[in-house]
Amino acid sequence: MKAKGVSAGELLLNDARHSTDGAFASTIKYVIKRQRRKTIALHVLADASIEVRAPEWVPKSELINFVEKRTAWIVEQRAKVQKKLALVPGFYHGQQHSFLGQRYPLCVVKAARAGGALVDGSLVLKVRDPNDTQQVQKALEQWYRQQAGPCFEERMFACFEAFPDWFQDQYRIPEITIRKMRRRWGSCSSKGDVTLNLMLMKMPLACIDYVVTHELCHLEAFHHGRAFYDLLAAVMPQWRERELLIERLA
Repeated sequence: MKAKGVSAGELLLNDARHSTDGAFASTIKYVIKRQRRKTIALHVLADASIEVRAPEWVPKSELINFVEKRTAWIVEQRAKVQKKLALVPGFYHGQQHSFLGQRYPLCVVKAARAGGALVDGSLVLKVRDPNDTQQVQKALEQWYRQQAGPCFEERMFACFEAFPDWFQDQYRIPEITIRKMRRRWGSCSSKGDVTLNLMLMKMPLACIDYVVTHELCHLEAFHHGRAFYDLLAAVMPQWRERELLIERLA
């Protein structure tokens, strides 16, 4: 069922490189969304789909012409998105996933009980149905969580020890909550409790230490002002390099 104000279109691509008669035709489908706006906008979305957002009064023929004039841009941008999508790990046998900055192939095996372990350079995941990607994903995240508890506690203690004596005398080592978060790598509450993103287990220890140290600094400076960054720089002079690393790997 199509939503009101939504229609479809197809962009015809002709590529002589793949045909003996000089014309190889393929199509890219796109969606036209009518909105209360003044201009036409063309978007290549995160899933590589194409969306045209247009005022309600613009004729469809004009929109088709608008899209066709931007064929080269569409093809280029869509290729970039598809390249990124190809790098997103799937949850099936042989697909590689990161653990503490290293990539390991999944070895998915059938078993009565779910479980996981690193064995001979592979991440072995046991699931009831190896073809069920949701089961594989759940088993992988459970394994990450099992590793995260001891790892985060160890890094928290090590990072806390790097702070000056006055800091260690004034504050306690925070309790850690582990959650899978979409937009944050970590957070610190006003009570001094720290939450860390489960997906940090994919990152190198240097990145984990950066996030932990960042949140510990909030015990003294519950903001991102000068006092916060002065303390962060004093404890971890290379904090900016680590921040850039985690942004690049995310």
